[in-house]
Amino acid sequence: MAKDCIIYLPEIGADLAYWAMASGDGRLSSSVSSGKLSEAASSAGGRKCIVVLPGDSVLLAEARLPGNAARAHQAIPYALEDQVADDIDDLHFALGRKDKSDNYPVAIIDRESMDSLRKQFDEAGFRPTEIVPEVLALPKLDPASEGPVWSAFSDHEKTVVRLNGYRGFAADPETADLMLSGAGQEYEEEFERGIVVYHTDADAHQPAVDQLNVEFKHCDNRLEIYAAGLSNSPRINLLQGEYSYRQQMNMAWRPWRWSMILGAVLLGTVFGNKFIDYKRLERQESQLQQQITGVWTETFPNVKARRPVSQMKSRLRQLGDAQPVGGFTADLATIASAFKTQPQSTINSLGYRPGRFDLDVSTDAIPSLDKLKTEIEKNGSLSMNVQSARRQKDAVRSSVRLESR
Repeated sequence: MAKDCIIYLPEIGADLAYWAMASGDGRLSSSVSSGKLSEAASSAGGRKCIVVLPGDSVLLAEARLPGNAARAHQAIPYALEDQVADDIDDLHFALGRKDKSDNYPVAIIDRESMDSLRKQFDEAGFRPTEIVPEVLALPKLDPASEGPVWSAFSDHEKTVVRLNGYRGFAADPETADLMLSGAGQEYEEEFERGIVVYHTDADAHQPAVDQLNVEFKHCDNRLEIYAAGLSNSPRINLLQGEYSYRQQMNMAWRPWRWSMILGAVLLGTVFGNKFIDYKRLERQESQLQQQITGVWTETFPNVKARRPVSQMKSRLRQLGDAQPVGGFTADLATIASAFKTQPQSTINSLGYRPGRFDLDVSTDAIPSLDKLKTEIEKNGSLSMNVQSARRQKDAVRSSVRLESR
């Protein structure tokens, strides 16, 4: 089962962290360690990291806004302006999933804290997957049939309470009792309210609120409770908007995107042209291979063409060896020399029988055949006779027979 790293920061800006590995079923799979944030990042080893912030550093609120999330992100700061003491421009608003009544849960934290956290993470050399308020790291307990059941973590200094859904708070023990009493007023008298308070020692503060059933549960470490809460309870990730690492990456490459697109188009054009050239050459090679096979079949009709080029070379060597000096090889040299002086004339095919060459020749005009005849008969070893000649467009196609004298 995949393991996540849960990191608790008791104070934003201080280089102290507590961390442990947690399995997907909400249980710790390692002991809890403490030390510098860089040590926690090193221990995580590339795993998914969820950072839990102290509950009193984040304010949880709710706003009703119809419409999509993009509009809600823009409008919620103004909708909650009367509920916050600071200027909304100095605050960061992160949204949870809205309910059926278009109510958005909102986590609010000052930008100075988020900037400090980002600097801490950069210096520690890691990027967390989520940053979650401590309140929303507590388990969301299923409500009992007779009323709501809340969860809390309490020690000597602070009580962190999770109410229904995304609601909750963190305060000193006495203030927390007053806030719990106020939260209970929302329910009718016949509903019985309960709260499960987790603690690490028996001397921790126990809420004293009228008509509130308190169940005290011992745990070895607060990260044990966070692991259970983060495994299946709804929460808000503070890494949104300008603090989202994905959005930062998009903003970084956005000025270059048109250059990258044009570069990709250029590369596509270049490779496309290369591919077209390759296919054209491949077709030409296939056509040439067919022509070579045709020449072989015409020259040696009784021999199957397997590798016609190699077979032709081998047969030419055999014929050359069988000829006396001045025979086949010399005649072939005479033909090649004559055609070299007449570049307007080309050989389409060549057939050979002992003492005779049959050529299919293309040239520009009849007089060129006469010049070719003169060149071939110059040394007296061959005679040339034109068997037939016909004009094809701008060329003359003729059958020529060369015989040894």
